[in-house]
Amino acid sequence: MIKRTSKQQELQNLQQHLLTTLHRLCPSANGTAPPPPGEWPTTRQLAESNDITIYQARNLLLNLAGRGKVLVTPGPVKKSLRWYPSL
Repeated sequence: MIKRTSKQQELQNLQQHLLTTLHRLCPSANGTAPPPPGEWPTTRQLAESNDITIYQARNLLLNLAGRGKVLVTPGPVKKSLRWYPSL
């Protein structure tokens, strides 16, 4: 029998993949102060690394930011929101 994952579980998996990618792209996120926001990964970089649309990535990342899992720039930097793992 094939076990189907719920939509909720699927979204949680995508969020976990985004977090993993974010940590991979931000190797210095080990308790030190974050670099300038202009150096943080963009929504597009994270979306492309996870093979999802930028709109899906942004929605999932905003949810993670709301739960305190990631930092997000207060506004666009060079026309794009930037993301960093929470310290």
